[in-house]
Amino acid sequence: MQKEKRESMNTWKKLGAVLLASVLLLSGCAKAPASQSGTGSYQAGSYTAEAQGMNGAVKVTVTVDQDKIVSVTVDEHNETPGISDGAIEKLPQMIVDQQSLALDAVSGATFTSKAILEAAEKALTEAGGDLEALKASTEKEIAEGETETTDVVIVGAGISGIMASYELTLNYPEIKFILVEKLPTVGGSLAATGGAIFGTDSSIHQADGVKSTIDQIVNFFEQTSGSKPANEQLVRNVYESSADTLNVLENLNAPYTGKTEKVDPSNEELFSLRMENKGKGFYDFIKAEVEDKMPFDLRLETTVTELIVENGEVRGVKVEDQNKRYTIEASQVILATGGFGSNPELMQKLAPNYADGVIATNAGATGDGILLTEQFGTQVFGDGTMGSVVNPDRSDLLASTFMVSKAGVRFTNEKAPKYVIQRAVADLPEHQAFVIADSTYADAEGLQKALDSNMAVAYDTLDDLAAAAGIDAEALKAEIAAYNKAIDDQVSPGFGLKAEQANKIETAPFYLETAVVRTFGTIPGIEVNDKAQVLNGEGQPVSGLFASGELIAANAFDSRYPGVGIGISFAANSGRLAAAQAASLIQK
Repeated sequence: MQKEKRESMNTWKKLGAVLLASVLLLSGCAKAPASQSGTGSYQAGSYTAEAQGMNGAVKVTVTVDQDKIVSVTVDEHNETPGISDGAIEKLPQMIVDQQSLALDAVSGATFTSKAILEAAEKALTEAGGDLEALKASTEKEIAEGETETTDVVIVGAGISGIMASYELTLNYPEIKFILVEKLPTVGGSLAATGGAIFGTDSSIHQADGVKSTIDQIVNFFEQTSGSKPANEQLVRNVYESSADTLNVLENLNAPYTGKTEKVDPSNEELFSLRMENKGKGFYDFIKAEVEDKMPFDLRLETTVTELIVENGEVRGVKVEDQNKRYTIEASQVILATGGFGSNPELMQKLAPNYADGVIATNAGATGDGILLTEQFGTQVFGDGTMGSVVNPDRSDLLASTFMVSKAGVRFTNEKAPKYVIQRAVADLPEHQAFVIADSTYADAEGLQKALDSNMAVAYDTLDDLAAAAGIDAEALKAEIAAYNKAIDDQVSPGFGLKAEQANKIETAPFYLETAVVRTFGTIPGIEVNDKAQVLNGEGQPVSGLFASGELIAANAFDSRYPGVGIGISFAANSGRLAAAQAASLIQK
């Protein structure tokens, strides 16, 4: 069977260059320009300004002549590739084409879009532009398009929606489907991840001499699930195809490093494969294989506004692109819409301890799947997010073995996996902590980089450090004394940290760095059964409606992100499961 799938993939690769005629062209949001008709509207020249984006300052240069905006360029930025690409590539030209700042953020209210518009506004203000006219709302003409018919609609082109599309393309070629994505590019939040994907017994696993079984996977999820037990049968169904998924990606020339790594340092059974250049490498690969080659009917910048429901059964979707709104009738709909990290209201409601941390999700992660299924009374459950800890500037922390809360006390094993530390920091009253090191810190280069960027600050005494952080100095010194004594006694200083892993804090100068939680995926989501069918408020399947990926992650790991590559692999394989199950209903 696996050989047949690989042959199918090879056939597909040969045909992948054939573009589907139905793919929509990208276009701007509005047609009518703002009123800048008088001569002498601007002081001709080039003006540069900057505004805060997701990862720092975004610098923009605007060139004008007396009558119009001539060009807009993004000169410098530190935005995440894959997440910010659409805004950086499209928005500057939209400002020029429409001579307006009255533009929506590209396919969602992105930090990058807002930064570009804000910086352009500052530059145009300096140029003497009429800001009231530039920001006046322009009428957006949306035509009514004709109704289309297909077998399956897949909503969302992150890794889950993409693998659902592959499942239908490779194994159910007779089934017609349309993949819609509201952002101007595919890949979802891949670029912000670690770029690892987990599975069982792939060819690379075999070459590396490691083997994982379905039973081991199910047991792992049972042990790591939170207040609600993992849906064992769903986990089993999802991961039955995991080895094949890894092999499919390999056959597509996925840039694997070629080596396996543990999903959790303490687990000797389960292994992931990581992409070269991590999440950026995974994103670049997916974009090249899917978006650039267009192997299936992909509709970018197309937002699902409504599910079509007849007698309680889903029978398609209503969508809107940049030019028209129309209906797609289908017997099956798969929601692969991702999480809700970019929806502040849902973050406050469903993951409040993480809401004021660093959000590294893509702009499209606004909880669309949760909102679209509210009408069925579908249960939303789960807690926490997938992520790690970083400093407020979104950079990695010093690799310290000593971390304290605002109260000046340790609260976690500093050598635990990053996602364990993330939850521990999130559970603190202030949702932040402090990393402390002394002059014996081993990574001199990393320390100097942190100091140069002002992410870490040196202090001559612990009293000075405590005062700067707002920590009770006496409590901090008592905690450090107990920590150092445990190391001297060769016993654990607490929380499972081994004495040999720890380094004493005793020699000035002392270094301080703030730690906050980072979210690259959310766990709370909607309830499904073991076939990935969405359940209504009575626990019954909603006919014609499936879900996959981050939207249903809570069914596998209710409140604890289990480890490296788990999120991506669950998304990819649950997408395949949903597609296969939808196909089986069509074939009946």
